[in-house]
Amino acid sequence: MRVLDRYLLRELFFPVLLCSLILVFLVLIADVFDNLDALLKNQTSLALILRYYLLLIPVSFSQTIPWATLLGTFYLLVSFNFHNEIVAMKVAGLEINSIVRPLLFFGFLIGVLCLLLGDTVVPATFHAASEIREIHIEKKKGEGAGQVAENVTYYSEGNQLQYYRYFDYGKRRVEDAILLWLDPQTRNTRRKMVAKKGAWRENRWVFENVTEYEMDPEGQILGEPRSFVTRVYADVRTSPEDLRHASSESQFLSSKELRHYIQKLEENGVRAYNEKVEHQYRIAAPWQSLVMMLIAFPLLSPTRSKKVIAFNVLICLGVVFLFHVTGAITLALGKTGRLLPFFSAWLNTILFSVAAVFYLERANE
Repeated sequence: MRVLDRYLLRELFFPVLLCSLILVFLVLIADVFDNLDALLKNQTSLALILRYYLLLIPVSFSQTIPWATLLGTFYLLVSFNFHNEIVAMKVAGLEINSIVRPLLFFGFLIGVLCLLLGDTVVPATFHAASEIREIHIEKKKGEGAGQVAENVTYYSEGNQLQYYRYFDYGKRRVEDAILLWLDPQTRNTRRKMVAKKGAWRENRWVFENVTEYEMDPEGQILGEPRSFVTRVYADVRTSPEDLRHASSESQFLSSKELRHYIQKLEENGVRAYNEKVEHQYRIAAPWQSLVMMLIAFPLLSPTRSKKVIAFNVLICLGVVFLFHVTGAITLALGKTGRLLPFFSAWLNTILFSVAAVFYLERANE
């Protein structure tokens, strides 16, 4: 690695690190003020509060690191322009592509880190933090009358995949239920149950108008289906609280679980628009830091006067805002089935990245 590359990485790393720490701290402080009344009213212990906010750090980091990277890039490029360091590099014969190469590599590493955290650490820690908030801080466990959700999926113990078209948490009932018992090795369906409705009674689900199917190792139906007026399954231990969590926070699921849900839902005729878009977005979101860096380079790398640099910072913020607005629109279109899931999650990333690379050459001016 060249001496210049190490210098550029060092000059970018520390501002990004500082901005990330500050932004995560601000997110946690905002959450403290948001839950302050509940913390005092329910007398939550200090140990639980500390554990709750420690568990929130990974998700807060993944949400704020793109902005920390953008602010760090702003600081680096503006500082280099003020001290004529970019001019010196260009006089030495370096083009902008050579200058930004180590910075883009740094953005790529951030993307890889966010991708790994989002698939492994964030779902587990965010779920644990939500449990603490609802049980110990807000004390809402067991409440929630009138809470209704549609198209609820849940992967429970015993390799069970559960789908409910309608779930009423307040009344503890479900409608149009599909339960799949999966082979732990092949992941194929061994057994399938379809019920018109179900109710939570005496700490168990009682399903009505039930039809059962047995499956061969390839997932094909064996024999004739069996019908029951009512049916109770001892191994179905999913509580209404579990379903409420599954219906409210998709971040509780890892990418592998999400892919498995999508596959099984499609096999049973369920249109998994939300799940497909969420799965693609899990892969696309970690690269927002890199895209925001690419947006900043063409605008802030050219050697300009201080007034022009300040104006270009405002333009850059406007372009970044447009980038996020475009992403929100395409995600909404994808979740309604009007846009393919891949393009729903990746379209804004592709468009703004290509445009930034196309205009990067102007930074040689």
